Amino acid sequence: SNDDDDESSTGHCNNTYPNCPALTDVNEDFGNGYYNDHHFHYGYHVYAAAIVAQYDPEWGKAHFPHMLLYIRDYANPFSFDKFFTPYRQKDWWLGSSWASGIVSAENSPHGRNQESSSEAIAAYESMALFGKVMKDIFANNNNNKNEDDDDYEEAYETAKLIEDAGNLLMTTEVEAARRYWHVWSSPDHNNAYPSKYDKPVVGMLYETMASFQTWFAPYPLVSYGIQLMPLTPIVEERDDPEWAKLLYPKYQQSCKDAPDDFCVKNGWTIVQAGLCATAAAASKEEKSDCFQQALNVPEQVYETDGGMGNSQSNTIWFIATRPINNASSTADAPPLHKIHTD
Repeated sequence: SNDDDDESSTGHCNNTYPNCPALTDVNEDFGNGYYNDHHFHYGYHVYAAAIVAQYDPEWGKAHFPHMLLYIRDYANPFSFDKFFTPYRQKDWWLGSSWASGIVSAENSPHGRNQESSSEAIAAYESMALFGKVMKDIFANNNNNKNEDDDDYEEAYETAKLIEDAGNLLMTTEVEAARRYWHVWSSPDHNNAYPSKYDKPVVGMLYETMASFQTWFAPYPLVSYGIQLMPLTPIVEERDDPEWAKLLYPKYQQSCKDAPDDFCVKNGWTIVQAGLCATAAAASKEEKSDCFQQALNVPEQVYETDGGMGNSQSNTIWFIATRPINNASSTADAPPLHKIHTD
């Protein structure tokens, strides 16, 4: 915030010691002071750092220790670390993660929970990407070694561990998401839930309950959309196109039903365009509808929190790079061009 009567408009944060409400209120900052949602939020920072380091290796080397603080916080692969617990958010038995990590941040009779399986996946994807980028940078330094590069060999091994651990975390998280969060209404699939649960996703998975809801809005589209963001390369492994075809018309209808342009103003039409592209893996004709959806998103939406870290160029890239396969449409899902014209 800024002091309006201060000509210098010096910025300051009220959530500072000794007045730190985030450390006494689990609902402040999404429970950040209680280690809640750290992988969801910090993963975006690590992804951004991986991209910057790819194009500016000197920046990557200078900030490598700082970015390790993020990674050590939510997915620490070092068994000897005295300051951060190993793999804080991960449940190795289930393969998925918990929002609060090793302990519950709320007094729920249903135990720990995780809402966004896709942001958990993206957090570990970011870790693997950052590790790979930095490994390549340090390998190049080792190949051109001089007297100032003695520490680069150790940094290379650290970056390699970050990449390997990130890939393992990401792969198991993808498998868990497809097992516990993506639900098929078909007897041909090994569903985790009874047939009475007829939703295509789980909005929130607790230790003892699966529910179709979220913390922040009552509309079905947010239970769908929170399992589909952000739009990054791992989506190709995460989302089965046939499952996406079943989900897409439900998502689109929920967007239409939500009041006050909720979908548009809050960026959920960006996610819809991405889902459209995944579901439209049958033809280039269907893909053109998805491109138009992305172009129809108001420019200012990308610049707000509703943009969810996305951009128009990233959305267009995502749609353009979805693979075209010749799988036939499922019986329960009409062709996408038919959905759009109805």
